[in-house]
Amino acid sequence: MLAPAFVLFYAMTPDAMAGRTGAVAGLLPVPPEVSNSYLSPMEHLQRHLLGDNYARASRVQRTIVGRMKLSGHDSQPTHADIYVALHKCGAAVWEVMIFAPPQPFDIAKWISWLDPESPVSPARAIWDRLAGVERSPADLPELYIPLTLVRFREATLAELRARHGRDLVSLLHRDASSRRFKTSFVDQELAADVCHREDGLWLLARNSAVAVTSDSKDGEAPRLSQNVLPLLLTLEVLCLDRAVLRSFLDRFSRGIYGTIEDIIQLRREIFDNLEEYYGTLAKIHSYTEASIARGEVLFGIDDLFKAVTNRLEALTFEITTRSQRSVNRLGLWLTISFGAIEIGFVAASIATWHYQTDLFAVLAWTVGVTLTAALAIAAFLRRTMKS
Repeated sequence: MLAPAFVLFYAMTPDAMAGRTGAVAGLLPVPPEVSNSYLSPMEHLQRHLLGDNYARASRVQRTIVGRMKLSGHDSQPTHADIYVALHKCGAAVWEVMIFAPPQPFDIAKWISWLDPESPVSPARAIWDRLAGVERSPADLPELYIPLTLVRFREATLAELRARHGRDLVSLLHRDASSRRFKTSFVDQELAADVCHREDGLWLLARNSAVAVTSDSKDGEAPRLSQNVLPLLLTLEVLCLDRAVLRSFLDRFSRGIYGTIEDIIQLRREIFDNLEEYYGTLAKIHSYTEASIARGEVLFGIDDLFKAVTNRLEALTFEITTRSQRSVNRLGLWLTISFGAIEIGFVAASIATWHYQTDLFAVLAWTVGVTLTAALAIAAFLRRTMKS
């Protein structure tokens, strides 16, 4: 018998979170001892793994949303504790903790709980509550990643891998079918462990994650093992990266850039809001380096970044082109103005010699010649620039 725990990550783009404060109606308060056992270690771990400069920048704020009651039937969890990690650009990740009662190792049942499309799964019920009445319950967030936490005390990690390795890979890929994976594929997935501790196993896939610990010294409180908190922080950063990148890609797809100042501001926002991806401010710890690198590939973050980078190059070219066009336009008008003024002075001299006593004739002659010269210069320059 074991008591599995699940952490559900729902990533939201800034547009999807627009107008939302993170509050959800109808939830119960989370007991302070429960929320503190999660928020305080996560803040401390963020400072340790990402550095003091990152912590001082306050780029991500975690807050308590509330506790949602669940059905609890068929050994399901009875409640879910919901938190939200809000990025400074408006992207967010709903982080939902659910703890199941002690039960046998039942992969098929757990996979059904994590299915966001099943109308009876806790994952679907939670998302329906988070999405709100103004959104379609069938809509899913930008990225949904369920993390299954399994703690074994009766067996070593090597024994667990030998006994339940195939089950763990099925859980990782949320595959409840009766067809068995090839042994070579199972070995390959288990070998992709990104945890550095001997008593831990972290597995990542495109739509799920699994963390296993066999540390018998890890007590019951807090209910989340301290060994898995770095993986939680990693998944949080990856989800935010994905949501931020998607938001910029959506903005590019609309193809409306505005003025040069608007374009420059957009480029500045890209560099600032992708700090977690660039890592120029954050100090990426070696303990999470492998999991972040693997997650960026599996969750399509690297591909999204390349797409944004390609459009950023086009954006830079647009800025350069518009700036050059403005300079050329300014040079055109300056050339027309100064050329016409010079001709006007010459015309004024000639007019003064012919019309010594008629001031209005001198003025009319000067203005007429100046305008004619300006039009002639403008026509010549435009024809030259087009050729």
